[in-house]
Amino acid sequence: MKIKKLLIVGLAATTIANVGATQQASASIATPSSITDSNKFDKLHSKLLDHRKNAPLMITAHRGQWREYPENSLGAIKEAIKDGAEIVEIDVMLTADGVPVLMHDSTVDRTTNGTGKVSDFTLAEIKELRLKEGLGGKTAKLTDYTVPTLEEAMLAAKDRAIVNLDKGWKIREEMYDVLVKTDTVDHGLFKGSPNVEEAAEFMAMDPEILYMHIINDNTADTVDTFPGRQPVAYEIIFNDLKNPQIQPEKIQQIQKNSRVFVNVMWYDLAGKYTDEASLRDVNLGWKVVTDLGANILQTDNVEAMDYWRDGGNMKFWDAQKGNRTVRVQAEDYLPGGQGVDVSDSNGAIVVNSNQEGEWAKYEVNIPKSGLYKISGRVSASVAPAGTIRLEWDGDFSEEIEVENTTNNRAFELQEWDYRYLEKGTHTFAVHITEPSFHQLDYIQFDLQK
Repeated sequence: MKIKKLLIVGLAATTIANVGATQQASASIATPSSITDSNKFDKLHSKLLDHRKNAPLMITAHRGQWREYPENSLGAIKEAIKDGAEIVEIDVMLTADGVPVLMHDSTVDRTTNGTGKVSDFTLAEIKELRLKEGLGGKTAKLTDYTVPTLEEAMLAAKDRAIVNLDKGWKIREEMYDVLVKTDTVDHGLFKGSPNVEEAAEFMAMDPEILYMHIINDNTADTVDTFPGRQPVAYEIIFNDLKNPQIQPEKIQQIQKNSRVFVNVMWYDLAGKYTDEASLRDVNLGWKVVTDLGANILQTDNVEAMDYWRDGGNMKFWDAQKGNRTVRVQAEDYLPGGQGVDVSDSNGAIVVNSNQEGEWAKYEVNIPKSGLYKISGRVSASVAPAGTIRLEWDGDFSEEIEVENTTNNRAFELQEWDYRYLEKGTHTFAVHITEPSFHQLDYIQFDLQK
């Protein structure tokens, strides 16, 4: 167990001398909060090393909680842990002066107000940039957050979470030096797909190093070939349940020494068993891969997965319980309408490619008379993302602006309108009033108190 020691700061040398042995003794006494944090992390570390078939599910937050903070920001890291993630995935690049910083892309263009390669910026220069909201993009709003160093990230997660170090295998030694400096070697989960000898040599440097090996169709046979210490996990990438790396016998082989890690963000990482499919029905996503043996899932929907892991019914996720919420899927439109295009967006069945003048008609069954808040679950990668109007038998709402969510896969529930509705069946239409670059997943009706 690591103990945080009390630091004596701001004292003149004469004062320290006078304090003497009493202060020296107290400096080695751990604070109650540090003992608690260390205890929690010891349990978390032990949980990661638990590779039994029925080991408890661990949640990894992809780039932190980017739905509320910029991806790869300190805010995103802290919020992901608060929302239930035991592991936070970050991406690491080197600056021109050799400092590991958090950045997914090789350039700063998408996520900051700067342009150019990360490797062309010094740390001082990259710290002058500001991160954009969410997943960034040309029209995403700027925030006050700056690009964190790996050192800052590890200190933010220290005694609170494991940190999945993505994009950084080539700079593993530089990352390791940071972990040594911050006393977090046992917090960092290195990952890559090098040859077994290279990975084994790195693990042999320090018994506290945690390593996860990535396998696909071509490298499934590397399981069980590591000399000595085994990877703590294998990240399985598959696009079909017929792939060799996801077969039951391969999963059982992995589980002898390691956990099974699966990304469930989009199709080319986990077949069709994605976050968005799971939000429709867990039997289309998360439950399938966990039944196969996956016991670490990397997600873009931390809160939803934590809710499900705790036994929550996904029917009520992000909704008011009982009969207070009604949803209408965008693809379930009535005959008629104009120019309605339906597509599959990594498991979310959406209406998109919306042009001015197009419209779709829907039916909603209202269980109780009252005032309803009407919202749309949408995604958009640009601003402006277009405008719509709701129609109720010729009665039109005010024009509603669809807000930029920073990415087409970044769905969020946006408030559209309020309307008093009598109990019973109603028809309404969604009209596109300006060219609209958004995807609509569903329309939600929430009865107000």
